[in-house]
Amino acid sequence: MKSDILKLFRAAIGAVDPYICVKNHLAFNNNHLNDGKSGLYIEDNYVALNHNLYVAAFGKAALGMCRAVNELCHEHIIKGIASVPVDDIYPSWKCSFDVYEGAQNNLPDDAAMQTAQRIQTMISTTMCADDILLVLISGRVLYTRQKNDLLFLLLF
Repeated sequence: MKSDILKLFRAAIGAVDPYICVKNHLAFNNNHLNDGKSGLYIEDNYVALNHNLYVAAFGKAALGMCRAVNELCHEHIIKGIASVPVDDIYPSWKCSFDVYEGAQNNLPDDAAMQTAQRIQTMISTTMCADDILLVLISGRVLYTRQKNDLLFLLLF
C-alpha cells in the first residue's frame, strides 16, 4: 500500500513538473521536411526554426520550462529572458537565458517591471519579421501598470 501511494505521489509531481510539461507539449525535429531545416512542434503546429528563436518566460515555473526549451532547440535560440521569483534557484544546467529575479513575495515590484521592460526591448529592438517568439507563462495573476503611455503586462 505504501509503495502504491508513493507511486501515485511521484506521478502527480511529474504531471505538474514544468520541465516535463513542456517536453510533453513541444517536440524539436531536425530536418523535418528533408529540406535541411529544423522545426518545433507545439502540439500539432509546426514552426520552422533557423537560428531565429527568442524566448520570454515568466513565473515560478519559468526555469523548468526554459530548461526544456533549451534542451530541445538551444542551437536556434538567439536570446531568452526569464523573470523568476526572488530566491529562485539559479539553473545548474548550461543556461542560454538571462535570468532576472523579481516579484518578492509573488507581488509585482520594480525588479519585475525592469525585467518586463527588458523583454519588451528584446522584442521591439532585436526581433524581425522572420523571428519566432516563444512565451512561457506560469501562474495565474495578471497585473497591469500604466507607465509613460505604455501598458506593461507583468505575469506572475
